[in-house]
Amino acid sequence: LAERAAELTACRRNIGAQLSGEIERELQELGMSKARFHIEVTPEEKYTSRGADNLRMLFSANVGEAEKPLEKIASGGELSRIALAIKTIVAARDTSGASMVFDEIDTGVGGRTAQMVAERIAYVAGYKQVLCITHLPQIACMADAHLYIAKSVKGDSTVTQVEALSADERVREIARMASGDDVTEAALANAREMLAGAQQKKQVFQKKAKR
Repeated sequence: LAERAAELTACRRNIGAQLSGEIERELQELGMSKARFHIEVTPEEKYTSRGADNLRMLFSANVGEAEKPLEKIASGGELSRIALAIKTIVAARDTSGASMVFDEIDTGVGGRTAQMVAERIAYVAGYKQVLCITHLPQIACMADAHLYIAKSVKGDSTVTQVEALSADERVREIARMASGDDVTEAALANAREMLAGAQQKKQVFQKKAKR
C-alpha cells in the first residue's frame, strides 16, 4: 500500500509541475505577467482510496509576495482568470462534455485584460460549445450568437425573457454595452468595428483548433 501510494505521489508531483507551468503561461497571456501558480503535493500518513496526499493550489500575483493558498489570497477577478486558464488548457484534451459555461468570468477585469479574456474564451470555443454570460462588449462581440436576457415583473411574478438578437440588434446592444443607453452613430460605428475585428480573430483561432 505504501509503495502504491508513493507511486501515485510521484505521478501527481510530475503532472502537477507540468500543469502549474502551463497555468502560469496562460495567466501571463491574460495580463498577469508576474503571477506564480504552484500545485503542492504533500504525502500524509493517512491512506484513502485516492492515495495518501494533500493537494493545495498556491498563488502569488505580484513580485515579492509569497505564494499562499489560492482560496485565501486571490481576488474575484484573479479567480476568474485562473479558472479560464485551466479551462483553456483542458479544452483541447477533455472529452467528457461538449459544452463549457462561463458565468460572468469577466468579474473585476476591464480594458486590455478584458480583450485578452475574450480572446481566450474564443479560443476555447474552437474545441467546445461555450455559453458565456457577460456585461463586457469585448467579450460579447466574440460570440457567434448573441442572446439578450431581461427580467420583468408581471403581476406577482418575475419573468425572464431570452431573445436572440439580429445582426442590427447586436450592433446596437454592443454599442449600448460600450457607451451606455445614449447610443450615438459614433458608438454604432465603434460596435461594427469591434465585431469585424472579432470575426477576423475568430477565424485565426478556428484554424489553430483544426490543426
